[in-house]
Amino acid sequence: MAIPKVAVFGEALFDMIQQQDGSYQPFIGGSPFNVARSFVKQAIDCTYLSPISTDYLGEKIHSSVISEGIHVPANNRSSKNTSLALVYKAEDGKPNYRLYRKSVADLDITSEKLLSMLPDDLDLFHTGSLAIVPEMLEVLIPVITTLKSRGVKISIDVNVRKGVEENHHQYVASIWRFVEFADIVKVSDEDLELKGLYGKPEFHAKSMLDRMENGMVVLTLGEGGSHLITDQYNLFQAVHKPAVFGDTVGAGDTFFSAMLARLLKNDALCTSAPEETLMDGLRFGAVAAGLNVESIGCNPPTFEQVETLISSLKK
Repeated sequence: MAIPKVAVFGEALFDMIQQQDGSYQPFIGGSPFNVARSFVKQAIDCTYLSPISTDYLGEKIHSSVISEGIHVPANNRSSKNTSLALVYKAEDGKPNYRLYRKSVADLDITSEKLLSMLPDDLDLFHTGSLAIVPEMLEVLIPVITTLKSRGVKISIDVNVRKGVEENHHQYVASIWRFVEFADIVKVSDEDLELKGLYGKPEFHAKSMLDRMENGMVVLTLGEGGSHLITDQYNLFQAVHKPAVFGDTVGAGDTFFSAMLARLLKNDALCTSAPEETLMDGLRFGAVAAGLNVESIGCNPPTFEQVETLISSLKK
């Protein structure tokens, strides 16, 4: 079987994560970059397409990309700044974010340049998070429509963040626009609330599905587990509780990327896939996420680590 080939577009940034003593430690992060890291650990051929800054932090990110085994196009650097995110714990223990996103390197690209850098024979193009803002519609929609015409699957992680845009309504409208082009979308209950959608999360996830053409919606509910929703199925998976707890940074990214990798390997990233195969992908993602939260920051597990744990759970 050929190794699935994916491309990722979206922010690579530095997370300044608050420690127990109140200090902040730097970690390379950003949801799409975390997804790219996780794809490689799941033995997927992955290319990262967002420009990386030539500043000091950008050099750190570029070195990390190379050491992780992620492919990057030549000459895709930017003189603009690396983005920063302060990550601090709220009273409920979940991470809160403060973003610094003005004139940043990871958005410094045109649709023409992005199209010219796309790898051949892609199976999946993934984007989302801080890349699906109004200013990127004219950049990414031509790329996405071109890829869809080639039969490439499109995955989007909604990942709503406060303060990304001054006009939150325009930001939400942009998200809805991107969702219409996706084959599979991940959204959390928190994302839905930040979009102004309160009440039963499954109802709103279904409303997102209604905007898609033969699509799939992955709904995550934190400790409440996750759903994979299609026109035919509403599959549920409980969380895998970690042996020890570090933090939840990158748990959603790890979950979604591991699930996508599993489905791609099984040629099952489609609504016609058998229920048990879709359920297997959902379970695989949950176990991967559980392993991730055993450490501080985003540290996606390898394919072998997830497989070993799943095998032990079956005994």
